[in-house]
Formats: sequence, C-alpha cells, structure tokens
Amino acid sequence: MKEDIKRVLLLFLHLPLMFHLLMYSFARNKKAIDEDVEVICKRRGIGYKGTFAIVYLLYSDNYYRNIFYNRIGSVPFLFTWYLPRAKDFFPCNNIGGGVYPAHPYATILNAKKIGKNFSFRQCTTLGNKRDGENTNGPIIGDNVNLGANVCIIGDIKIGNNVIVGAGAVVVKDVPDNVIIAGNPAKIIKKIEG
Repeated sequence: MKEDIKRVLLLFLHLPLMFHLLMYSFARNKKAIDEDVEVICKRRGIGYKGTFAIVYLLYSDNYYRNIFYNRIGSVPFLFTWYLPRAKDFFPCNNIGGGVYPAHPYATILNAKKIGKNFSFRQCTTLGNKRDGENTNGPIIGDNVNLGANVCIIGDIKIGNNVIVGAGAVVVKDVPDNVIIAGNPAKIIKKIEG
C-alpha cells in the first residue's frame, strides 16, 4: 500500500494528471463521478476517499477511466495517451452515478439511458435489434445488476432493482424488483421490497 501511495503522490507532479483533476473540478457530472468512485472503492476494498481516490483510480484502472472520460465528455488526445482508456464500451451518455464495472471485458453499453448503481460483468451487450438503429436501445432502471454474457436488445425497459442472471437474453420489458434468467429471459423470482 505504501508503494501505491508513493506512486500516486508522484503522479500529482505530472501535468496530464493535473489536467484530469482540473476537468473533474469543472465537470457538470461531478456528483455522478463522486458516486462512481465511492461505489468502486467500496466494492474493491480501496480505502482512499475524495480526490485521492479519483487519482488512484485514474492511474490504476483503465476501465474506470472509460467511465471518467464518459462523464467529462470530449477529452483531448494529448491527455488520453498518458492515461489511455480501455476499448470504449460506453456509447451511452445518459448514465446515473454509481456505475460499477466488475469485469467489463468485451462489453458494449449502447442504451438510451442507464440508471444509478448499475453493475455489469464481462461480455455484456446492450443495444438495438438492427444495424443502424442507434436510437432503439434499452432503458435500464436504477440498481440493476447484470451477470456475465447478458444481452439486452431492443427498445425495451428494465425496471428498478433487477438482477439479470448470467447468459440471459432479454428482449421484452422487465418489471421492478425481480430476478430474471434464461434465453429468452423469464422472471424466476420476485425480490421483496
């Protein structure tokens, strides 16, 4: 842990990182960035808080950088080469705070809207049914947790407090407070509110 602290303190001397912190201080989505950092640090057992946590995550986690750059908007290449993002998996610009990418490999999140406290794993696809229909993606509610290899396709709505089991293919609307699984996905259990 002491080595991590030394590395992060040295990073404060680097101009590109300072530019990232400057972008953060003027961000419209500062509250959402703070919520993301809080959720990620809590789930990963990282004891840092505030700006120090942001610096640590920007330095150590290229998937968090995708979330950060999505929240900030356009970032000049001059600064992204220094802290590169992972393959961009966030075409969606309407995402609530508290995003948690558990294992975001091979993931595309092309949705109309994603609510707060959204958690997902590898090979997740949110998108449309046909090529070129970028406006017909799903709407994801708050507190939604997606397992690995989940596909949510089409102009559908996923309610609040929903857990989607691994490998599920969701092509119809899902109500609040349920666990769904299967191909095609079906309700397997209601969650007590």
